[in-house]
Amino acid sequence: MHRGLLVYPGAVPAAHAQPDCVFCGYREAPVHLQRPEFVIRHCPHCAVLWCDPTRFDQAFKPDDEAAYLEVEATVHTENATRLHHLIHHAPAESHPRLLEVGCMHGDFVLQARGAGYEARGADLSKSAVDQANRSIQDLVELGTLDAHVGDASLDVVAAFNVIEHMDRPDEFLDHVVRALRPGGVLIAETPAQESIYHHVLFMRGRLQPQGRFEVGVHPGTHIFKFGRRAWRTILADRGFEVLEVAPRSTPMKELLAKNKRDPIMRAGIIGFGLLGRVTGWENRVLVVARRR
Repeated sequence: MHRGLLVYPGAVPAAHAQPDCVFCGYREAPVHLQRPEFVIRHCPHCAVLWCDPTRFDQAFKPDDEAAYLEVEATVHTENATRLHHLIHHAPAESHPRLLEVGCMHGDFVLQARGAGYEARGADLSKSAVDQANRSIQDLVELGTLDAHVGDASLDVVAAFNVIEHMDRPDEFLDHVVRALRPGGVLIAETPAQESIYHHVLFMRGRLQPQGRFEVGVHPGTHIFKFGRRAWRTILADRGFEVLEVAPRSTPMKELLAKNKRDPIMRAGIIGFGLLGRVTGWENRVLVVARRR
């Protein structure tokens, strides 16, 4: 059956249709959830979820930078925790050369430099790069991890809540493998499939397939959704040794700063956020892996 006729009310944007898993090549992956304008597919091998189509247009959609500036102290605390995980597995003495991809305003870069890393950052938002370089002296560049970064030139690649926004995260991971020296470390954080919040949103989506509400995965924004099993599989397939997979929660202040208009959503954020912390089914997952 033709997937366009099967799941879409209109024509599939051909340039962005993605029926196959980009990580392992699984063909015509099964539809996990149907939405009014797109479907969410699931790879039986990798366990990753993604939108088909991956986007509706070519427009770059930057994150809500104002919301992050509003909760700078909270972001600083989050980055301190991430840095603690990194130092445990890859201290600056043995892994000095660090690049953070999608570094926003550079707080993690600044903290990492304070801990002894030769850290620098990259982001695709010019306004974020300009803001970062006002405080950390030209250590952040406009761009990402791509071919201009030399082979085996890095000891650490950091990417926090970035990879799920990429059209081709498989290509990004290929660059990570290439740019890290043997023994180099990837530390990443993404939204998690295992979270209570995820399960509630997807349950609502199944009960109301024509409802035009947020389910946490959407073309052009949160394109992919990973999880503990997904990360272990994808990284192992690329020759990484997974050192740590840990549940994490988005701070309440950050979530509420991004969702100011919908009182039902705000109530859900608080309720499911607290429940996630109690059960361990939190809305993010942090992974640390070593290139063999």
